[in-house]
Amino acid sequence: MSAETEKKVGHRWLLFAAIALVILLLLLWYLWAQTASLDGLKRFVRYSGKHYENYSVSCTDTGACVIADDRLCTASQEGISVYSTDGRLLCREDKPYDSPALKTGNGCFLCYDIGGTQLILLGTDGETKFSLHTDGRIYDAEIAECGAVSVLTEGTDCRAVVQVYSESGAPLFRHDSKSRYLNTCALSPDADFLTVTALGQEDIRFASTAVLFETDRTDTPAELSLDAQIIYDMAFTDAESICAVGESSLQFFTPEGTLLREYQMQSGSLTAYRFAPGTVVASYERYQGGSALVVLDAQGKELAYLEINEAVLHLSTCGNYISVLTEQELRIYDRSLQLCGSTENQGWQAALARSDGTAMCLSDHSALLYIPD
Repeated sequence: MSAETEKKVGHRWLLFAAIALVILLLLLWYLWAQTASLDGLKRFVRYSGKHYENYSVSCTDTGACVIADDRLCTASQEGISVYSTDGRLLCREDKPYDSPALKTGNGCFLCYDIGGTQLILLGTDGETKFSLHTDGRIYDAEIAECGAVSVLTEGTDCRAVVQVYSESGAPLFRHDSKSRYLNTCALSPDADFLTVTALGQEDIRFASTAVLFETDRTDTPAELSLDAQIIYDMAFTDAESICAVGESSLQFFTPEGTLLREYQMQSGSLTAYRFAPGTVVASYERYQGGSALVVLDAQGKELAYLEINEAVLHLSTCGNYISVLTEQELRIYDRSLQLCGSTENQGWQAALARSDGTAMCLSDHSALLYIPD
């Protein structure tokens, strides 16, 4: 082989090696940034191989706690507190909430007092977006992905009032219910659709009805019967699907009032549920003993099912991860309900999943970050 031919072959191998290196780097970037495949490595690097980190939090009611952008917000009779990803206190509102409820959306925390008249919208940096003092008691409130907020309250000259506000607090829509009581509300990601549940009768028996509005129109809304059951909660699972959580089933339907699917656990009763973009995660107490975990897609199709031997104390979901707290241990699953990590329950009352697969574990006035391998 001549020197010139050897030189050409060498250049070709260098070119092939360079292409292979680029492909490898692109693959690593995809796995690192776009999937959860390397989350274990990320956690090892970020937390220096530790399995726990301790934090101090101010909350006596761990039921009122949520995670957004991996930041913790707690609400109780002591007030509202927002913490950074590393546990630093970012802001504190000293207004007490007797029955606080917390929801998240658009990088914000929505806090309101169930049966009270206070509502506040905070950014995950602790900045107040807007606050509201309602005329009637608050029944329910929801925040959309665009930042708009719907608020359902008792009426002064009607049965109930539902209103929609922009992220800055500007009123966008209002409906006064003259003849029916309303108990839950849901707002579409772009705030173009609003759904409420009305309580009434159908064929001389109790029934719940979904009433569906377009927020830029005032004509007669669409309606869909949700059967003879109390609806506990409701949310848009995507732009075209709504899930109503009832005492006997989960019903999925469109903003136009078309029923998509009904999910009913035949051998258990609902104990907890969580809405996440594109999915609903629910836990059931099985009549035969133990619990069942179910992951449903936006239209109610079952994606994953798992039975465990213990009762679920707290359920949380964030990103690709689901945390399940029992009396004995905390377990972290992915969306397919494959176990990613577990640890002994050290007296925690709640465990909130974070997007990197860690979980913020809460007890009175303290928190511990659990970091799986």
